[in-house]
Amino acid sequence: MNAFTHGEAVFLACEMEKQAIRLYERALILFQDTPTIQAVQQILAEERSHLTQFEQLGKEACSFEQAQLLSAQAAKTLYNGGLMAAQRKGAFESPSALFAYAAAEEKNAIETYTAFAEKMEGEAARAFCTIADEERRHLEEFQGFLQALTK
Repeated sequence: MNAFTHGEAVFLACEMEKQAIRLYERALILFQDTPTIQAVQQILAEERSHLTQFEQLGKEACSFEQAQLLSAQAAKTLYNGGLMAAQRKGAFESPSALFAYAAAEEKNAIETYTAFAEKMEGEAARAFCTIADEERRHLEEFQGFLQALTK
């Protein structure tokens, strides 16, 4: 995709957040009796809050085809490979591993949204900048959680 409207930018960001939410919801089921469960719950709550914030930016109602394209873009951008890829990367070995994994995904999101913003103009560029800034704040939260665990 070469250009986005403001609403499409927000739609894409919402789809990316939904990817994260689905991953952590599945993790809740699979890792109930592990030391990472509280970290999963904490990250899931943050991702849900993030989705609500992004939705308030005004996502656009897209055609079915456009929605599918944006959803596919989201699927290959963040949390690529889903829960199994996260498990292979060792994300659920410990709470600190999980926060490190989540922080790495936030960095990826920041890079993605910043790159989109640089390619856009007007409201779409501003939307991606706003979303990238919010992801930076989210990254700082995850880094703070990680630091608290390592003290």
